[in-house]
Amino acid sequence: MKKYLLILSVAGMLISCCGKGRKASQTEEAAATAVTTGIPVPDGHTAETSLDYLGTYTGTLPGADCPGIETTIVLAPDSTYTLHMKYLERNVVFDEKGSFEVKGNLLTLTPSDGGRPGYYKVEENRLRHLDGDQQPITGDLADHYLLQKKS
Repeated sequence: MKKYLLILSVAGMLISCCGKGRKASQTEEAAATAVTTGIPVPDGHTAETSLDYLGTYTGTLPGADCPGIETTIVLAPDSTYTLHMKYLERNVVFDEKGSFEVKGNLLTLTPSDGGRPGYYKVEENRLRHLDGDQQPITGDLADHYLLQKKS
């Protein structure tokens, strides 16, 4: 009986070691392919898994009919958010609450009142406001669609 247990233990160790070697070999092979072809190999890191995206973000977004919109977004640990927007040189303030979701680097804000969702790209210590098609805004004002994380 002891011989069988010993044989099973040794076989289990050999199998687990072979599996680890195969994974390392696949990783090394992918890295070599990236170097050879110049095409980066996805490593599975996304904002969802790698960035500390929770917190408060502020900035002034461009306004169509005003000098700008002071914007604050607070992302809470319970996957809820608050959005505060103050239109400059106007007596207009807008507040919204809802839930958010991060998939990959895409942050989706879903208002609790059933309004249209808002989209942002999660970057290192900032959010980039996206258009309704979830694409970055381009043109001369593209760099003004950023909200910086407060420390």
